[in-house]
Amino acid sequence: MDIEAYFETDSIAVVKGSTFTNFLVVKNTSDVEITVQELAPQEKYPGLLFYPKANFTLAAGAQKRLPLKFIANLDFMKRPSNKIAFSFSFKTSTIFKSAVAAFYLQKEEDTTISIYPFSRENYLNPATPESSLMVFVENRGYAKRNIKLEFQSLPDGLTITPNQQTVTLEGLEKRIVEIRVATRNQNVLYPDYNIQVKATDLIDSENVGSSQIQLVVLSSNRQIARGVDLGRGNNYAEVTYNENSSGFNYMQLRGNTEFSASENLYGRFNINTDYYMQDGLYNLYDTWLELEHKNSVMRIGNVQGSDYDYSVSGRGGKITTRFGATNQLEVLGLENNYSLYGTYFQQTEGSKMAGAKYSFGSSNNFNGKLSYIFERDPRLSIDTQVANLTSLFSISEQHNFRLEGGLSHEKGLLSNDQNTGASAELNYDATIGNWNFQSTNSYASKAYAGLSRGAYFFNQRIGREFSKGKRVFLLYQRSQVQPEYLSFQNTINQANGYGNYPKYFHSTGAVKLGYQFTVQNWNFLVSPQVEQQKNESNAIARGLLSYRFHANIGTSFGNHGLNLSGDYAKSKQENSTDWFNSLRATMSYRFNNFSLNGTVQKNPINVYELNSYHYSGQGFINYNVYSSYNFQAFKGALSGSASAGVNYSELYQNLNKTVTGNLEYKISNNWATTGYLNYSDYESIQSGGYSGYNYQFRVGLKKYFAVATSLGNHKVSFQLFEDANFNGVLDSGEQVLANEVIKLDRYVAMTDKKGKVTFQNVPQGIYKLEVNQSAGARLKMDPMIVVDRNIKMNVGLVKAIRVSGKLKEIRQAYDFKETSVTGIAVYAKSEEGVVHTAVVNQNDEFEFFLKDGEYDIFIKNDKYNFINPKQTIVIGNTENAEILLFEYKKKDTEIKVKRF
Repeated sequence: MDIEAYFETDSIAVVKGSTFTNFLVVKNTSDVEITVQELAPQEKYPGLLFYPKANFTLAAGAQKRLPLKFIANLDFMKRPSNKIAFSFSFKTSTIFKSAVAAFYLQKEEDTTISIYPFSRENYLNPATPESSLMVFVENRGYAKRNIKLEFQSLPDGLTITPNQQTVTLEGLEKRIVEIRVATRNQNVLYPDYNIQVKATDLIDSENVGSSQIQLVVLSSNRQIARGVDLGRGNNYAEVTYNENSSGFNYMQLRGNTEFSASENLYGRFNINTDYYMQDGLYNLYDTWLELEHKNSVMRIGNVQGSDYDYSVSGRGGKITTRFGATNQLEVLGLENNYSLYGTYFQQTEGSKMAGAKYSFGSSNNFNGKLSYIFERDPRLSIDTQVANLTSLFSISEQHNFRLEGGLSHEKGLLSNDQNTGASAELNYDATIGNWNFQSTNSYASKAYAGLSRGAYFFNQRIGREFSKGKRVFLLYQRSQVQPEYLSFQNTINQANGYGNYPKYFHSTGAVKLGYQFTVQNWNFLVSPQVEQQKNESNAIARGLLSYRFHANIGTSFGNHGLNLSGDYAKSKQENSTDWFNSLRATMSYRFNNFSLNGTVQKNPINVYELNSYHYSGQGFINYNVYSSYNFQAFKGALSGSASAGVNYSELYQNLNKTVTGNLEYKISNNWATTGYLNYSDYESIQSGGYSGYNYQFRVGLKKYFAVATSLGNHKVSFQLFEDANFNGVLDSGEQVLANEVIKLDRYVAMTDKKGKVTFQNVPQGIYKLEVNQSAGARLKMDPMIVVDRNIKMNVGLVKAIRVSGKLKEIRQAYDFKETSVTGIAVYAKSEEGVVHTAVVNQNDEFEFFLKDGEYDIFIKNDKYNFINPKQTIVIGNTENAEILLFEYKKKDTEIKVKRF
């Protein structure tokens, strides 16, 4: 080849919003003159600001540097390829050829998927069939991503529809995803739940994000501090006094800790106990001890079992053993009793349960679980067995399947009646080009004893992606629940054995068409729908046919977030010719730690509300408003939350008001005082109706414990000090460095008043130690730390001297044009040849932190003429060096004044 072409920098790190320049070097390697022409980008690059377009000639052996300038705007960062290529042609008197040169980009970006709920606090009302939960899913990277979202109830007990979703996110796109949540088990305690959300990239099956969303189940029959409070946490113990308007005042001890019993034995302990002072009664609950040794974990006390397709909780024991890369075996045995021990609850005999679960397969293309549970219930005199098999696998990146099957058997111990049931589930998800298909199908027979007893789901969704965040989908869904049970064993068996149980039936069928699009940071969704619901319970049967229109608008900008949704419906009852209109609108707004939520509803939205509406024969309006605020003060020593809400129902003729507050004040690093207040007021607005109030407050003292290091990880401790004599040893009289930010790769902590900091649970590996150097000091040791054991070491920092300077313009007379030197680089070169760099700030100033020695301080700049571009300083045992002054003039500017 007669020419050599390359970029001076073959790989450039770019940051969004910054500008950068690269030089294309063209060298004539022939012995004749060459003409270079038609320099052009190989594609239309967004952010390309300048490149030379003029033809030029190169003599034999000559070369030329051609500048190309870019700005890394959003469209530039979102390019799928990191390659930048330019082509040109060259010719001599005898030849004509083309050439290409390229360089590559390194984008500094976050490739994780962020998942978080729109509202800071989320509630479920067990009296309604289901609740809607809005979740933000944000792609923090610049590339387009296909993401699978999986939703799981912790503990098991919620029905989440759909429990899997596939979303396509453009670069930096934030999407609102809606799921419907309902409680499966209507028990007395109404536990609080977490929904665990996991995001998987469908290209490489990597886990790219996860989150837990806490839900509080509303209940009129429990007067307990709600789950979203400051008492939840790890490694603490708290003693509190609780007073209630009902008179059931009690002392409470709660807490948990993690500890290392030995080098290979790791433990966790959790305790909750209440003592009722007036009656001398106590209750020990949610208390357990967990020991981990290598690949095995054992828990005794209160235990829960998940993924058994059965509600498994009580007091007993559980052992889990991992073997191989992904295989795991779990065995448990327990008695179904909420209380571990105590006198407050009568210690009646609960169900005896035994079970096992085996998890297998790889995490990427194939995995599954097989579970079995046996229960003997002395109260109902029924033996129950449930076996369940679940498998997830992928045929390719585009096609993903989930199969599930279950078998159950129930036998009455007194009447000797029995039922056999079965369940099956097939879920399919595919992304082919811009099309997405989701199919969720499950069936459980009426007598199936698992969590989906008598349930049938058939949901089909097809979606099409368009450019710039536009999507359309068509959804058909059909669901039905109709459970049946064995008869009560202590009564005379009636026909078919089911007469002693309430009859229940509910079904929903819907067709939904939706169009979603984005405009800047705004998300819009419009969806016309047709829905039919039926419900039967005892002697009441209702049906509802609705033509609906759903719309949703959501956005977030800065610290603000706003979401508006509305449902308008034209509906009629089954066997009725009269149509009525209904509307439900919801608004949610948040700013920093403040959130405001409100809902207004006119007339029935679902079939359940028809029961009361049917007898009143009049329209109604319901509304609720709820706000909350989370705060910190006094440098984080005081933290807390406050919330208030009002709920008015014209349908049920009542008014509810509630106020809640939480406080925690840290007396020291390890001690804190806590407080909690809840006040609620209920009023029936009917003539002669009931009204009343209740309150609960709690004050406590809380102790925090140090976090223990789990098995396989290590504890790394440092003490930072100013090494005045440069010997690397903490000598008497040398100052320790408090409040210094320390980084061990992604781990970040701050030294205490003794200069000490400890990183717990550091996995084995090689880490880079970085110090914030707020005191103008630098590390004297090698920053690379090998962690293969527990480490405890002193880290000496050498005090550096601050060298500062200022740039000043020397102007001619009558020169009023302002200049800017912000961003100009200033260099400091030591005697050893090490070069330090500083940048001039908006005040035309710069600074270095340098050790003792002689330095050349200089500026290289072609825009201005510097009178003294290079200065030499010697740094000795002084606190600060003299301030340097660099004077400069404008280039090619001369003002001539003619005098008369």
